[in-house]
Amino acid sequence: MSSSPLDISQLSESQQEALQTYTSVTDQDPITAIPILQRAEWNVQIAITRFFEGEPTSDPVAEARAALPAASSRQASNLQFDDLIASARPPSTARRSFNSVGRVSTQSAEETHYHPPLLLAILFTPFSLLYRVLATILSPFGTAFPFIQRAIARLAPSQRPRPSRRSLAPADNARRFIREFSEEYGANNLPFVESGFNLALDNAKKDFKFLFVVLLSPSHDDTSSWVRDTLLSPQLSSFLSSHRNEIILWGGNVQDAEAYQVADTVQCTKFPFAGLVCYTPDSSGPTGMSTVMRASGPMAANELVAKLGTAMTAQQGQLSAARLERQQAQASRNLRQEQDSAYQRSLAQDRERARLKREEAEAQARLEKEALRKEEDEQRHAAALQQWRRWRAQSLPPEPEKTSKDSIRVSVRLPNGERVIRGFRADADLEEVYAFVECYDVWKEAAAADTMSEKEVLEPAGFEHTYGFRLVSPMPRIVYDLQEGGSIGKRIGRGGNLIVEPIEEDDQE
Repeated sequence: MSSSPLDISQLSESQQEALQTYTSVTDQDPITAIPILQRAEWNVQIAITRFFEGEPTSDPVAEARAALPAASSRQASNLQFDDLIASARPPSTARRSFNSVGRVSTQSAEETHYHPPLLLAILFTPFSLLYRVLATILSPFGTAFPFIQRAIARLAPSQRPRPSRRSLAPADNARRFIREFSEEYGANNLPFVESGFNLALDNAKKDFKFLFVVLLSPSHDDTSSWVRDTLLSPQLSSFLSSHRNEIILWGGNVQDAEAYQVADTVQCTKFPFAGLVCYTPDSSGPTGMSTVMRASGPMAANELVAKLGTAMTAQQGQLSAARLERQQAQASRNLRQEQDSAYQRSLAQDRERARLKREEAEAQARLEKEALRKEEDEQRHAAALQQWRRWRAQSLPPEPEKTSKDSIRVSVRLPNGERVIRGFRADADLEEVYAFVECYDVWKEAAAADTMSEKEVLEPAGFEHTYGFRLVSPMPRIVYDLQEGGSIGKRIGRGGNLIVEPIEEDDQE
């Protein structure tokens, strides 16, 4: 490497701009910063990362080459050179491991108190009373001289204060912290989430975002200045605003039990604390979340912004790959769901068509069965009616002599236009005339064949006959309703001319 002094004017415009950005963040001398930028190939982000990770200003490889002594053996020379290179390698090339971050318990943290036996309690009662009296007497001195408490706190800077406030629900804790923060430091635009740490951690994992954790301890002197100079600085506010879609900001007071447990899980050793948590695929924890950046104690705003940007840049590749993998998995699930939905719709349509076809076949079968039953009923009714007609024709009384006083001649015109005249006894029921008209065809056929006296026909069992006509006298019109009963002589008189009128269904109704 040439030892000639570097000339800034010989740098290109882009190199000068990179040098200006680097020095504004690191406050390093430009002449000293140029070798680091050259080794980082003028990548400002990589150079800033190496600076904060402690990479020396000079090139360790060149120094190792210059420090390598001459050796007689080429093999021995190579071995010594490799050892020097390994010892001079900057820490940024080492494999980085992150501690996993898990969920915290949200139950009320109740400390376990030791209860001594009764005998010891009685023996130590005077000492307990003396301690309480002294604590009561000396407590005003602690209030009047707060530097005493701060001096005691400095003796053990790594010890965290135990939670001393009433435990609330996680969301209530977050709202209380935001309210107290605003009351202490005034109105601000920090986007603290009003949720517990577990929910913020789950949301960051679900959306592959960064969780920026801020832990404050009111008992530390540096808290107020760090909040005003760093946390509320324009640089950090601008950084959070530009990455508002990538960062979830959560804050807590370690006097609360939840924030105290968060300090344990992110391995906080000094306050104030700022840490960056994100999803890491190689994490060994159950949540898959790890702390990828820690800033313990006071730190300048530009330094904190640089560390945040470096950590986010280093993890963006893994998060982008995880997002792509999740998108592909979601697309596969959506495709499977669409295919399953289309299959279910097709299956439902097939089932509907099969159901309609089955119902249509069942309806057709019912119609055919009903038609067959109706035809059989009609056949049975016709057979029973024919049997009843033969039986009734056989049971009609013989026609009386024309010269008999009780003989009444009745003339009936049938529906086919044929006129029939027959004699009836005057005291015979009107139903005899109806029966004669109903059975006239059977009676006429039997009379012509002279079969009236042959084998007796029985009345069909269970058959209820109903006349489908009525007898009417046209002039004047008189309807001889069978329901009214009476004898022929009483209803018709000494004779009559009747016509047969079929009873239509409308008339029956």
